[in-house]
Amino acid sequence: MLQIAIVDDHTLFRKSLALLINSFSEMVVVIEASNGVELLDKLKGKPVDIILLDLQMPEMDGFETCRKVKQLYPSIKILVLTLMNEIDTIRNVVNMGVQGYFTKNTPPKELEDVIWKLEDNGFYFEKSLTSVINEILANPDIKIYEQNVQFTDRELEIILLTAQGMKAKEIAETLFISTKTVNAHKQNIQHKYNFENIMSAILYCVHHNIIDLKSISSNK
Repeated sequence: MLQIAIVDDHTLFRKSLALLINSFSEMVVVIEASNGVELLDKLKGKPVDIILLDLQMPEMDGFETCRKVKQLYPSIKILVLTLMNEIDTIRNVVNMGVQGYFTKNTPPKELEDVIWKLEDNGFYFEKSLTSVINEILANPDIKIYEQNVQFTDRELEIILLTAQGMKAKEIAETLFISTKTVNAHKQNIQHKYNFENIMSAILYCVHHNIIDLKSISSNK
């Protein structure tokens, strides 16, 4: 059962979102908070797998909240859920190491699949943001690992299929290996090359023209 936290200062939206997520299979909302201060207080007594985080909030906004959560609870995945889609905003979010970005104008029925992709793949960025991500990657301000990485052929297969939105089980079936082996490859890619998460490895590959962002988005 996935334990979900929702952080948004708009009560009606937060309550409606909680009802929606609680209707999904194998998910439950265990924390609702109106800002980062409230979230951090509630996290002291509740285990959480994924946080759905708004950026614009009083007292402690989403950016500061993200930094605090990353410091205190690095295993928790963060999905930014916001109306903001400006390049500078998304660049800041990418640099903070969040696992996903989902705009509030996306149909609610897509959210369940997004959450599972985040849990399984470790990242999700909305397809409609492809052009924005492309522009961010072309900008040298983005935090991209500059080491000279030599991926194996199998590692590149895992990265590409993960970037295309395949879950571990689907990757395993495609490559005729076990799901356990797929997850082991993902962990090894992160630790072997010192990537913060699998999304960082994907961004590295896109930035260095190892894989093409257009081919990724066309398969989502």
